[in-house]
Amino acid sequence: MKGVVFDHVGETAGLGAEITQDWFKERFIDEKLFDSEYNLMGITVSKTNNDPSNLDKSDHEVDFISGATITCDGVTDMIKERISHYVPYFNSIKESSNSLALSMQEISKTEIKLN
Repeated sequence: MKGVVFDHVGETAGLGAEITQDWFKERFIDEKLFDSEYNLMGITVSKTNNDPSNLDKSDHEVDFISGATITCDGVTDMIKERISHYVPYFNSIKESSNSLALSMQEISKTEIKLN
C-alpha cells in the first residue's frame, strides 16, 4: 500500500478522529495487502499487533488507536471490502503476466536456425 486518506465525519474528536492524523496514516505505507500466494489479506488495525514499531510490513497489521475500537474495526473492514472489488482485475493482470512468462519460456526453448 502506498498510502491512505481517511475522513473524520461522525468520529469522536480526539478518539476516532485520530485516523486523519499523519502519524496514523503513515502506519499503512508499504503494508502488504496480499499474502505470498496473492490472497487478499487486507490490513488489520489491531490491539494485539506484535509489531508496534510497524517494522514488519508483511504482517498485514498496524497498531490501533486506544479508545477508538469501533473506528479501527471499521477501517479494517473497509480496507478489505474496498480492495476486494479489485481482486478480479489483479487476478487478470497476474494471469496475463503468467501467460507472458510461459510464452517467453517457450520462445527461449525454441531453436532458431539462421541460414
